[in-house]
Amino acid sequence: MEKYDELSEENNDGNQFGFPLSDLFPPLWRARWIIIGVTVVASGLGLWQGIRGAKYQSEGFLQFGGAIPMPLDRNIKDKEPPPGIMLADYKRYAAVFSTSGRFNEFVQQNKLEATPGVEGLRKVFSSADDIAKLMQPVFPFTKLDAKELMEQPRDGGNNVIGLRIVYAAGSGENAQRMVGLLGRYAMDSITYLIYSDVLRFKYTEITALITRLDNDIIENKEKLDLYQRKSANLKQIMARYPESANQTSRQVISVTEDNARYLSPVTQLMTTEVDTATTNEVIYHAKREQQKNILLREYYGQAKILLDNTKSGEAILRGLESVKLAVFKNKDLKDKTIQEVYNKITMDNQLANNLYLEKSRFIAGPSLPEHRSTRLSAALLRAFAMGLFGSIIVVLGRAWWIKNRSKFDI
Repeated sequence: MEKYDELSEENNDGNQFGFPLSDLFPPLWRARWIIIGVTVVASGLGLWQGIRGAKYQSEGFLQFGGAIPMPLDRNIKDKEPPPGIMLADYKRYAAVFSTSGRFNEFVQQNKLEATPGVEGLRKVFSSADDIAKLMQPVFPFTKLDAKELMEQPRDGGNNVIGLRIVYAAGSGENAQRMVGLLGRYAMDSITYLIYSDVLRFKYTEITALITRLDNDIIENKEKLDLYQRKSANLKQIMARYPESANQTSRQVISVTEDNARYLSPVTQLMTTEVDTATTNEVIYHAKREQQKNILLREYYGQAKILLDNTKSGEAILRGLESVKLAVFKNKDLKDKTIQEVYNKITMDNQLANNLYLEKSRFIAGPSLPEHRSTRLSAALLRAFAMGLFGSIIVVLGRAWWIKNRSKFDI
């Protein structure tokens, strides 16, 4: 009963811990200058930190200038593929350019270590989630668009058509520079991955094709030998039987109940000679195709060496022209087959440079921010509140300890 009365009395005073509410104001008043001083200092530190840690945010939109990857061996008359990158391919590319290892390779390849802002980007690349926020894919149709159109886009109509790149740095110039660098880095990584696939597998595919063409040539040469032997035999028959040229009883072509029809030896000889000419033409085209592929294999073999010596997609694209010139340096460009391969490689390289380096570019930004993306007033208010309430808590805690420390003395 006595314990209950004591608790009730403490509660009526306003604080069950022995610190009545009426006793709050005297210690606060006595320490008013300390509270004011701490609050002013904290506000000043908060303002200084806000100015020092101010961020300027730049933004840019990088468009993909066509269908990526560029279709190889596509006929000019073929239907133009939809622009952009298929989502499945984009996820594969993003998995590569979102890694810190790939970014470090890009920085080292292009000697960008001393560029202002690069070190900050390296820290950002330690987290894949942060990179996903910096480089966001852009689609021609959103879910809301598809809902309004009452149907889903088909046939690649919702490919990734570009990247929205956002980055905040300590200065507007650094933010703008890093957005441009991220756009260049993304395209460089995509190009490198595409050509690492093409150059590594194309050589093997062409080698297999050359072997298949070689087998086709052997098979058709056997047919040619057969036709030549047959032609020689027919000529011998006709020489022994001159009258057989006017007869129609040497090879059956149809038999009925009433009569039978035959081909003359002359007709058989003509047919054999036609088959021989056709087979010769097939062999000629197979040899020509094989010659073209032998040149292409030599070109892709040299391009693979270039790939092994660089980690930059842009360096590969610009280096392919030098590889082509080295391969055809001692070739006779007056030969139509050699000239055709030379022209094909030239066109492919020109189209690739146009697609990956010229059409794929920033069509908006990178912007140069003039104002901070973070507000100084918010930082000042936060620091003011922390200084004020923190000092009040310390003053009241000290007053409570002085009043109640005798209870803790042993």
